[in-house]
Amino acid sequence: MNDSPPIAARRMRSIHDRLQEGTVLSYTTVTHPPAGFASGSRTIGLLELRDGSRVLGMLSVPAGVEIAIGSSVRPRLRLMRVNTEGLRLYDVSYEVLTEVRELSKPKFPGYILALSGPSGVGKTTVSLLLSTVISEYVEKVPIVTTRSPKEGDDGEYHYVSETKFTEMQRRGEIVAETSIPSASEHRRYGYRSSDVEAIWRKGKIPVVVTEMGLLQDLAAHYGRRSILSCGLLPPGKSKRAMLSQLLHRLRSRGRDTEEHIRERIRNAAIDLQFFRDRSDLFDHIIVNEDLDAVVESLKGHVLELQEA
Repeated sequence: MNDSPPIAARRMRSIHDRLQEGTVLSYTTVTHPPAGFASGSRTIGLLELRDGSRVLGMLSVPAGVEIAIGSSVRPRLRLMRVNTEGLRLYDVSYEVLTEVRELSKPKFPGYILALSGPSGVGKTTVSLLLSTVISEYVEKVPIVTTRSPKEGDDGEYHYVSETKFTEMQRRGEIVAETSIPSASEHRRYGYRSSDVEAIWRKGKIPVVVTEMGLLQDLAAHYGRRSILSCGLLPPGKSKRAMLSQLLHRLRSRGRDTEEHIRERIRNAAIDLQFFRDRSDLFDHIIVNEDLDAVVESLKGHVLELQEA
């Protein structure tokens, strides 16, 4: 299987047509996945998508949900595997819904400001500045992670073991989760509902730093309407130019080895494609060329919500 970055990028473009809601026509469980994929059983379904096309897709069945012929599904991008070069390879999976969940109209919980973008674009810096400039309106949500602390971490993480993270997830405390493999360690990140809701009780808007998995989970859990989703991009008129900017920033901050930087750049190319494939998940796209201008723009969006 050719997993070179150009092939992987074309694969990402090809899955765009499958990012549709659909219905389960039939399904089966595969207990022995092919080599290179995560161990454990997987449920595969024949689906009829909204445009009438039929596809085979991996099904995600949430706890408490029973899959059946005719079940509704919605798409999301999932990390399928990581090749020997550390490149993350994604495909579409489909979350099985229930009629009760579809018909139920839960109370609007509140807004969450989500900042998404490739590694090195400045998400953490922007979130910290925004939390300082308008601290009376917003507050950062701590990220729960299994990775080791690093020099330069600025109190944004809550460090736990892999076992503790799994326990929290099993108890339903983690409402958004993603895994980011690397050449040196397996890293998991997530957000706890208790941290988000504690900020709401203060009358503030929670600020989260996300990538494709976290953003999709938050929108699924709290509802798309709750997410003020802002995508941050590096300056540049082409993907090559934007990746060049990211490469310069990652090297300048001096926090990663050259191997890790190359890994981040390869994965950043996939992240940039996500902006195009799931444009429905973004309310605003902001180019981070002038940090003060970015913070002022986000401040304006937050104040609009406060006045609504």
